[in-house]
Amino acid sequence: MVASRHRPVMLEEAVRELEPSGGDVVVDATFGGGGHSARILGELGPEGRLVGIDRDPEARGRAVRLLEDPRFSFELGPYDEVLWRMVRQGERADAVLFDLGLSSFQVEDARRGFSYTREGPLDMRMDPGSGPSAADFLNAAGEEEIYRVLVEYGDVPRGQARRVARGILRRRPLHTTTDLEEAVRAAVGWAPRGGNPAKRVFQAVRIHVNDELGGLRRALEAVERLLVPGGRLVVISFHSGEDRLVKRFIAERAGRCSCPPELPVCVCGARPVFRRGPVLRPSEQEVAQNPRSASARMRVAVRTEEPPGEA
Repeated sequence: MVASRHRPVMLEEAVRELEPSGGDVVVDATFGGGGHSARILGELGPEGRLVGIDRDPEARGRAVRLLEDPRFSFELGPYDEVLWRMVRQGERADAVLFDLGLSSFQVEDARRGFSYTREGPLDMRMDPGSGPSAADFLNAAGEEEIYRVLVEYGDVPRGQARRVARGILRRRPLHTTTDLEEAVRAAVGWAPRGGNPAKRVFQAVRIHVNDELGGLRRALEAVERLLVPGGRLVVISFHSGEDRLVKRFIAERAGRCSCPPELPVCVCGARPVFRRGPVLRPSEQEVAQNPRSASARMRVAVRTEEPPGEA
């Protein structure tokens, strides 16, 4: 059952840009708590179809209620792998949604190790049964690798990243989220106005452990092949690295198209694979009600009739 405490970010904006209707096939590539999926099903007709994807095994339990609807199916696994499997099977979609933020379920469950404010095992894996954990990485990596991860994936200032990397090495082995948070605090302190510096460190380690940017890149390449002409891509990101990747992906495939965005196809001869749509931010009201939405940015693109490029 979809828990009430989960708040999908930019819910109405996402549904508006996806334009689900009638017999459309829609993919919710980041099922999470199922809030977006439930809303999308409300817009589809009797012949419509919605595919929910999540690599978190606990998401299947949250999908049980929606599985009572014959139009909905759930796929467990990394979204890049599932989307490429759909491509190989010859399936097509009219719209694909990515909501790249952590769900409230993951953040609030101390056993998952995502929160720097709750003590739990230093795990951070989206699928706890697959791959090395955050503790495995931090207890084995060298100073330079940890430093690179913090700067590249957490936007941690270079001076801070160097001190944190050295602090982690001094305090190893790390076993709990508290171990990591205390290592960060000991290395760089905590400025009252700057907030807890562990936030960016935890973000960086999580992105690295789950190969989130690599998975997103591979998933977008699959979507390029999965979407029908006129199909819509909607991506909600919360991290500058994710947003840059999505922005670059769309820009590289938009060519130099100069047609107005309201035209359904390119007529200027640029032969783009995607037409860029709007870039949206959450409303002030949503940010006030859900502060976690403050960093969200939504990018939209529409698939043209041009064949996909090389993956």
